[in-house]
Amino acid sequence: MSAFVFDYFPLSVADTLAMVLFLSAWAGYTYYAKYRAKRSHTLSSAMRRHREQWMREMLRRDNRISDATIIGNLERVVTFFASTTILILAGLLTAIFASENLLSVLSNMHLSESVTKEAIQAKLFVMALIFVYAFFKFTWSVREHIFSSILIGSAPQANALTTLSEEQQERVALQAAKMSDLANHDFNHGLRAYYFALALLGWLVNVWLLLFATVWVIAVLYGREFNSKALRLLREDDAG
Repeated sequence: MSAFVFDYFPLSVADTLAMVLFLSAWAGYTYYAKYRAKRSHTLSSAMRRHREQWMREMLRRDNRISDATIIGNLERVVTFFASTTILILAGLLTAIFASENLLSVLSNMHLSESVTKEAIQAKLFVMALIFVYAFFKFTWSVREHIFSSILIGSAPQANALTTLSEEQQERVALQAAKMSDLANHDFNHGLRAYYFALALLGWLVNVWLLLFATVWVIAVLYGREFNSKALRLLREDDAG
């Protein structure tokens, strides 16, 4: 039975191992980024502190139109990516049904190793699954931004803060900040899926290009999240 399944499995052993390494690298980097964010100064942790301060200032404002506008702008950005993901999925489904043409192009350009139409379809299907994952992350981020706007709307007015203790005020501010931070985390997970999906394009050529692209994507993400000019600027701001 196992031999029968292996004979009809569209991916080669090398492709399967490359896919396992790719997914392991993605999961490993995600865990590492989460671990670093809790224990050192990263872009995510720095922005979390700014969100907390934002919500503390929000409580002191009588007019919170600017806060609602910021949440709305963030929500529109995430909605744009969610809509774009749908278009990408439509394109990938079209490519799956037209895989013979893609195979012909790769063969004529001598870019791909000896592959079959079924193998290309399987690779495109894996890529489609990644964008499905990104779509779910983006749409959940949109809902979390909506929750953030509700928390801002339900926060006590500035003239009523005297009825709350400092601990209660801090709890309200941190709750709204945490919800906004959760929305940002899910948005980042969706963006990270985009980066790794781009690396997966190399899989259509050969496994070595996939592995090289995966390492390159991780290096780019690491540089932006842990060693970027934006992070250095935020560090200077915190030091000041």
